[in-house]
Amino acid sequence: TRSASSFKSNLTFGTMLKRFTLVLLIMVVSELQAAEPIKLPVPVEWRVENTSYPPPWAESLPWKGTIQLRFPKSLFDPDSDYFWSYPILYQLRGDVITNANQLKRALLEYDAGLYGSQYPKEKIRITLPTRPVDGKYPLIIVDGFDPFTTKKPLRTWIAYHRRYEKETDTTTILLLRSSQPYDPENHVWKTLRTKFRTQAGF
Repeated sequence: TRSASSFKSNLTFGTMLKRFTLVLLIMVVSELQAAEPIKLPVPVEWRVENTSYPPPWAESLPWKGTIQLRFPKSLFDPDSDYFWSYPILYQLRGDVITNANQLKRALLEYDAGLYGSQYPKEKIRITLPTRPVDGKYPLIIVDGFDPFTTKKPLRTWIAYHRRYEKETDTTTILLLRSSQPYDPENHVWKTLRTKFRTQAGF
């Protein structure tokens, strides 16, 4: 009887230990997955650019992290529907870019750095937000400049997505940007939404 009781006790303890180990393993894997940086997909014939944040052309920005960009083949073709149409993903440390002034600064310094000396910073106009995209995400208008192809003033629209994850102390920002006026039925905007929004967790 004593042996049977001891066997049952050991069996129960062993079962509990296995269950505890399994639960612990699941928790560890979940935390690792949560901390895993997001990687934007790369559609066929799209170009990749990944770098640290702030990017080299906007080093005065105070926030730290990474930035990912995906460029369509015809990004710099003014005759293409995909002219100046691309996603930008920020993954930044801390709860940052929390208000309109910080967002405007982030966008202004980014674009001014791209334009270089070709276009005065004072002429850049950022209107935010104008209206929600899909009833949820702010729509921003940037009146800036195309320094690469046309060398002319250029208006682009940005669908702005942001969230802060306390567990990883990370701010994730997704910008879907295009020279196409925002229209949920426009095929360029559909491409940007379907290929990048869900994949970035929005």
